[in-house]
Amino acid sequence: MKGLTRRGVVKAAGAVALSIAAISLLACSSREPGPPGRSLYIQGVMKEQAGDYRAANSLYAQALPLLRREGVPPLVKDARIAVKRTGIIISDYSATYEDIRQTLSGFSGMSDDTINYLVSRIAYLDMDGARYYYNDYINTAYHIDLALMQQVPDVMERNRQGYAALKPFIETPGPTSGTPYIDPVSYEGVATYDVPRNKLPGTGLLKIWQPVPVATDCQTDVSIISVTPAGYVRTPATVNGDLGDIYLEVPLDDLTGDLRIEVRFRFRRYVQRFTMIDPDNVGTYDKDSALYREFTASAKNIFISPEIEAKAREIVGGEQNPYLAARKIYDYVVDDLTYSHTPHASLGFMDIPESVFVHEHGYGDCGAQSIYFSALCRAVGIPARATGGYQLFPGMEGTHFWAEFYLPNYGWVPVDTSVAQIYKYLPELTDDEKRAFKDFFFGSMDPYRWTIQKDVDLPLSPPAPEPTALSIVLQTPAVLCDEMDVIPEAVIGDYYSIQVTKIP
Repeated sequence: MKGLTRRGVVKAAGAVALSIAAISLLACSSREPGPPGRSLYIQGVMKEQAGDYRAANSLYAQALPLLRREGVPPLVKDARIAVKRTGIIISDYSATYEDIRQTLSGFSGMSDDTINYLVSRIAYLDMDGARYYYNDYINTAYHIDLALMQQVPDVMERNRQGYAALKPFIETPGPTSGTPYIDPVSYEGVATYDVPRNKLPGTGLLKIWQPVPVATDCQTDVSIISVTPAGYVRTPATVNGDLGDIYLEVPLDDLTGDLRIEVRFRFRRYVQRFTMIDPDNVGTYDKDSALYREFTASAKNIFISPEIEAKAREIVGGEQNPYLAARKIYDYVVDDLTYSHTPHASLGFMDIPESVFVHEHGYGDCGAQSIYFSALCRAVGIPARATGGYQLFPGMEGTHFWAEFYLPNYGWVPVDTSVAQIYKYLPELTDDEKRAFKDFFFGSMDPYRWTIQKDVDLPLSPPAPEPTALSIVLQTPAVLCDEMDVIPEAVIGDYYSIQVTKIP
């Protein structure tokens, strides 16, 4: 593990991966200054190794056009990736103490003590001699202080709409025998790109990995209806593996007008109700199986540190039944942790495992919580994975992640810790309503969602030749272009949309 965290702070270890060309330059830098582009790049590397990301980003950005003219392709690539890497970090960590204090002071009931407490809980990064906080600090603050959340009408309305959409499923008893997959709903989706020509380079190759549904036990009849223009498709849709994507290439030399792409797909989604599980009949794990070995292992982001393993054992105590132990872990994550948006891209570029971030900070968003739940399960020998794509329930549509744990006699059982936490946000709910809502999302799942990937940190198809902006998941398009000095996903994302609707 190259990154370390502790509560309230993110600290990068400062290690920067260098190409052979970069290492050679650093080795001889003390003997000769070299061309200006190479000199600036070396200075950027040194600043980044010291954790001075703002200064490093400026130096890398200055070096990049000079390196293109100096004709050192490996360093051009390294510098371009470095601009993206450090740019994402300084963008995620851009708020100052005064920014946060000024924002929080605008809410009623915000004493100095309350403000200072909330500031102490927000992730920060010390760089360039100053402290910078995660830029979505307000999301962290109002999930920690629910009285503050109640002063944000659109957030409260979104929670109420989500609860209302899910309530009918919660009030319907699940089956006591037979299949857990019931009452399917069919959907059709359309993803659209409409990128102005002047937002793209004049030459080069635009590489796009478009997310599409993947076939699972609860998501069937996946089909790609059309991709327009079909000539951009280089690798057809992968829908029967672990991650669903279509790989497209756009030759920018031939693009005379705006870039327009449309991808249409269909799938069927089932309600999942594992209400027939008998804790005394969950079966015995085959610990030599590939499934068990893969999904109980420590991984890049589902990382099992000694502290996480100790916490998992503390949570489950002496419970040996995997179903009951998983329930204890679920209760801990839902009840004791807090929801908060998470700087996924920065954590990835600083090599900080998401499970460690959640463990040290006590909060995380849907993806981070799902990863942490999975790490806790794996730590006590329960196979688990973080699964995701989109949620579709009215009022709360958007990208989403949940988790699954495996029981030999039942298969992959879903849990959704972050949606379950909605019970915390609505003071008008009775205790019985809160309990029923929370209980539902341990072993049951609504049909208002679609799965793109069965776990995190899965390779794209074909594999990306360099890091994308968010390598941990594929929920929005992953984009690469050698000729773009800015983050390609940031450009394309402004002109990308996806709509998924029910069909008869």
